[in-house]
Amino acid sequence: MPILALNQNKIDQDATQSVRILIVDDQLVARGAVRSALDKLDRSLTVIEADTGEEALSIMRNARVDVIFCDIHLPGISGPEALAHAYGATDRRPFMVLMSTMHGDSVRQIGRRIGVYEFMAKPFRPSDVLNAISAYDRLKQVTRVLLVDDSATARKLMTRILGRSQFHIELQEAGSGEEAIALMKQIPYDVIICDFNMPGLDGAETATALLKLNPAAQIVVVSTEQQAGMVRSVQFSGAFAFLKKPFEASDVDAVLHDAFAIKRPSIAPPTHAIFSNEEGVRAKGRGAVTAGAKFGGAGVA
Repeated sequence: MPILALNQNKIDQDATQSVRILIVDDQLVARGAVRSALDKLDRSLTVIEADTGEEALSIMRNARVDVIFCDIHLPGISGPEALAHAYGATDRRPFMVLMSTMHGDSVRQIGRRIGVYEFMAKPFRPSDVLNAISAYDRLKQVTRVLLVDDSATARKLMTRILGRSQFHIELQEAGSGEEAIALMKQIPYDVIICDFNMPGLDGAETATALLKLNPAAQIVVVSTEQQAGMVRSVQFSGAFAFLKKPFEASDVDAVLHDAFAIKRPSIAPPTHAIFSNEEGVRAKGRGAVTAGAKFGGAGVA
């Protein structure tokens, strides 16, 4: 998503409106299963149903849709074709979940190509639907991120990567650990991405100081190196994760999912992020699900 300027605090005009959910499946039972799961939520939802790709495409082109649960195989045009026709030319896509009885990697590749968030294999559980809605809610919230690196070029590059994240990021930059500490005294950032090798305070020292100011912050230390001693130093500082440069937006998304205790989508590519052994505690006690390496474990050079 595009990066927000700090303190922009722009509230989307639809933020206070009912969440509009489109369920697309030619099977009444499948549509009913999604609707039944949604009925468990105590909130305002507007649920629309379609049983063909053409009907779904017409709805997507003519009405606001926030979340879509869409089967792959439909009469007429397929689900992925309908989604691509409706949103292929825009960066403002709804939160999209594909459904299918097919479970292979080819199905997930289709989803990645058209920008869907998750794939639900049929038969799915009500919890799969509810997990998707929980992820939608968190991704829609603003995540305040402080990016700390003494290199302006590195900050510019990482800003571009963060701009491709699935999360709604409000970003501010700092050129040193000392500047980051001064900013943290003013603003309670959710996430700090901090380079390890900096003049003055290094990344581990900066992480320690920042966590004293805001113990709830999630700190990710990054570096072009990945030496075992460095990673252990980051671990002892209390940082949540370590990322080796260069990294991708998908690595940022993996770290943020775990930081906020959101189940990572099955469609997501693997990450080379290394997570703290105490990430369950660091993720506000809710037991984040991780699939990356652990501090001091595999993946540490």
